Amino acid sequence: MSQGKRESKAQADPLEVFSEALRERVASREALLAEGKAMTARRRKAGKAAKASLLSLLVAGSLWWLDPAWHTEQVRVAVGAQRELVLADGSQVLLDSGSRLQIERHLRSRQLELLEGQARFTVVHADAPFIVHSQGVRVRDIGTVFDVRSDVRGVRVGVLEGAVEVGIGHGAVQPLRAGQQLLAAAGELGEVQAVASGAMEAWRSSVLRFDGTPLRDAIVDLQRYSEVPLRLADERTGGLRLSGEFDSRQVRALQEQLPVVLPVTVVRAADGGLVIGRVD
Repeated sequence: MSQGKRESKAQADPLEVFSEALRERVASREALLAEGKAMTARRRKAGKAAKASLLSLLVAGSLWWLDPAWHTEQVRVAVGAQRELVLADGSQVLLDSGSRLQIERHLRSRQLELLEGQARFTVVHADAPFIVHSQGVRVRDIGTVFDVRSDVRGVRVGVLEGAVEVGIGHGAVQPLRAGQQLLAAAGELGEVQAVASGAMEAWRSSVLRFDGTPLRDAIVDLQRYSEVPLRLADERTGGLRLSGEFDSRQVRALQEQLPVVLPVTVVRAADGGLVIGRVD
């Protein structure tokens, strides 16, 4: 190339040096596209992380609101025995003969279910509510000592100290205070009745106390302490009334004494159970 042509090219590209410098400072189209794709990927990842965090919060909130049981255990007491339990929070439960209790550990509450039998609850005050369920009946403690009995007659709740609230489903609750009790049966709360503390304390001392109690009701109490089935021959027999105090540890002896205190016969059935019939 001649000297004239070289001088002409140099004069035609006076900004070449600036173009080179600009190319070094500004990314190429390919680099800009790559960076754009990387930014999009980062945004998508951040969006997914945010959604996951929100979902976790919603799940945690739902679990806290629903308060599910994360652990359950059942306790069964043998016929003729009593058993005392100390719960994780320090509350105490005394279970009577033949009782079954389910202990449930929830996220924000203390809940138990008396499946059958009789129990006394001495509750330690805490922020978490203390609730006992039985046959659809809910007993909410308000810092107290109370009894719950659950059998074929329904659920009887009695308060020795403090107060409780008794309810069924989402209906209105009935407050009970010391010296009061009620029987919930057939999906309804019965009338509040006064009860002497001695009457509620009797079973703790293995005493069965009857005061003109229909035999149909007395048999239900006796069955809790009997290893053999107890049955009434007919409805008329169930109408007889039983009075007196008896040792629940000696139910077999009481079964033998029934014909002495009431006009009945006691016959052993083929299955080993006892059938009690009225004598006219």
